[in-house]
Amino acid sequence: MPDVAAPEDFADWNEQMIQRYDPAVFAHHPSGAVRWVENKRTRTVLRKLAAQRGDKILDVGCGCGHILAQVECAERHALDLSKFMIGLARERLGAKATVVQGDAEKLPFADASFDRVIASSLLAHVLHPDAVVDELRRVVKPGGRVIISVCLEENVERGLQWTRTLRLNKLFFGKSDKPQAYSVDYHLHHFTLPRLRETVGSKLKELSLTHVPFVFPVHAIALYERIQD
Repeated sequence: MPDVAAPEDFADWNEQMIQRYDPAVFAHHPSGAVRWVENKRTRTVLRKLAAQRGDKILDVGCGCGHILAQVECAERHALDLSKFMIGLARERLGAKATVVQGDAEKLPFADASFDRVIASSLLAHVLHPDAVVDELRRVVKPGGRVIISVCLEENVERGLQWTRTLRLNKLFFGKSDKPQAYSVDYHLHHFTLPRLRETVGSKLKELSLTHVPFVFPVHAIALYERIQD
């Protein structure tokens, strides 16, 4: 169950949250510190993805498509629930990717369709993370890779409290009329590393885990493999 009350109309709520918080803000944030952390996170996802030229890759919860745009492979596919984000992803990726609107809990793809699957900053925003992990496993080929990135809520909230106490908000987050980066109001689930491992369980084999940034991590990026049934 979500850590906060589940919205009655999840798709509509998700669209409202996207309009309010702009999930793409990290990549173009006025604060260099925020952009640096997001760049480190994105580069870690891409390194763990280790895309090969002949791969067929899926980005679930693709947002505006900024990660998939940096991937070179045979086939690129992207999915998001938000009509607004789908529009941005199609504009960014063009004919180089197939972008579809859909639910991460019911992926419209056949079993074992992809060599690699990305779920970047997704699990905190869905109703049932367990169901999403089941779907990630289903659509990746045996021996294929799944990369999951989650925000570490406790560290984020602790860091936000420190910046407020020390009056460093403007230094780290800049001036903006929109809610600042790292707001957790948009998160239905508050992830920690133990919770991520509990959610994934034995469905996928964990190969590596990286914290970003290293000194005060606010993201965990895990590489998994689907074991042969």
